[in-house]
Amino acid sequence: MRVVSIDVRAIKACVLAGVLVGVWAGSWVPAGAYGRDAAVSVRPSAVRASYYLALGDSVAVATGTTAYPYRLLKAYRRKLRGLRLDDIAVPGATTSSMLDSQYRTALGFLQTHRRRVALITIDIGGNDVAGCFGPGGVNAACFSAGLAKIKRNLTRMLTGFHKAAAGVPVIGMNYYNPFLGYWLAGGPFRSFALSTVSTSKALNRELTAIYGGTKKIADVQGRFRSTDLRNFVPSPWGDVPIAVDRACSWLDIQCHQGAPEGFGLDPNPAGERAIASAFERAIGPLCDPGPSPAHKHCAEG
Repeated sequence: MRVVSIDVRAIKACVLAGVLVGVWAGSWVPAGAYGRDAAVSVRPSAVRASYYLALGDSVAVATGTTAYPYRLLKAYRRKLRGLRLDDIAVPGATTSSMLDSQYRTALGFLQTHRRRVALITIDIGGNDVAGCFGPGGVNAACFSAGLAKIKRNLTRMLTGFHKAAAGVPVIGMNYYNPFLGYWLAGGPFRSFALSTVSTSKALNRELTAIYGGTKKIADVQGRFRSTDLRNFVPSPWGDVPIAVDRACSWLDIQCHQGAPEGFGLDPNPAGERAIASAFERAIGPLCDPGPSPAHKHCAEG
């Protein structure tokens, strides 16, 4: 597969229903075309190429070549000099659309580059429950159905990846909470923001279980402190919970004291940096795939 680089721009959309809140659909649904890679040229005779495959929704491409997969590429290439990235994430992807397209593309990539893939990362699931949010809060039946769909589709894909790339680490991601900016508006908007905390926890618990536990997932929820509404910190919006400060500082939502959050819900460069650090913590030292599916030579920590 030829690795190319294309300039990117994410187009964000958020549908506000009634006078309360927007639907979650804008959280991970920017539209646009994204390229695959970021491989710096190295002499084939000097360095053996290995590959990092990134799949997901808009989080993996929101800021172009400063999105978290590119940051991970830069970090791990210090040890694996021939490491190359193929970022096939698609804005707006759900587990169903991933199963129909990215998954098939990924299996082909793994077959073509058999025994040369060092890492697979995935962020998916947010858009499966996007339509469950509205002016009345969260539709519980819709959310439960979304979680069931995530479990069914993602479990199938992970089984396929582990079979096609035995020994290759497959690291997932849980999500930040993109609605915490509503806390600043007070009244029913704040009540809505608070109500999303338990729902976010439920989504992230399910994702953690599907990936195989805390060692197999980047704890983005923890990095963003998305559930911490008790500890207050100074911010451009006054003294606010640290969860609100990080959401407003690390996402491209528009936060305003005394008003609902504005359009844009993906990570900004600071958020992508935080997400990359959560992935690094989960991945640990990255191994050279070597001549067999089992990694034999790990980079030094």
